[in-house]
Amino acid sequence: MKIAEIVEQIKEANPKTLGKLTDAKAARIISAAFAEVGKHVDATTEGAVKIPALGAFAIKQVEREKEGQKLTVKKISFRAAKPKAKAEKVS
Repeated sequence: MKIAEIVEQIKEANPKTLGKLTDAKAARIISAAFAEVGKHVDATTEGAVKIPALGAFAIKQVEREKEGQKLTVKKISFRAAKPKAKAEKVS
């Protein structure tokens, strides 16, 4: 998925979210946010990087055997956050 597609989806879902930002500026902000998430995931050797409303990246070191040698590699898995149920308005 491209950043421009994310911008479009945000605009469609809630036009007020991005306000008067241009598409280019919104794309730069989203790209910068993803880059920061990537830096945190990359810097974490063990544990979790949790991002509210997005989910959690679980990170652990695992041993793998390759060509007769044991290597320690980083395994990263992602679990999406469950959407919160919207409360119904009562008149």
